[in-house]
Amino acid sequence: MTPERRGHLRRRHLRKGKVVFRKGCSVMDCVVLDMHESGAKLQLTDWMNVPDRLELRIENGSTHQAEVRYRTMETVGVQFIGDRTA
Repeated sequence: MTPERRGHLRRRHLRKGKVVFRKGCSVMDCVVLDMHESGAKLQLTDWMNVPDRLELRIENGSTHQAEVRYRTMETVGVQFIGDRTA
């Protein structure tokens, strides 16, 4: 088993969210699979069209400016940048 390289404990979330980009003109639904204080793993149906920088709005939760760190065939990992809002 490989050692854990993450600096933060991830918590499973399974919450609805929205990926917002192009100054709010484009919105995609997503599912937040897990999250920690500096990032999240998202599941999207159209993961190929997600830009490198985005806004993540979690349903009944917070909003984060984020940057894509990795993409797989089913998920996108994002790192939060700047301060979170609401």
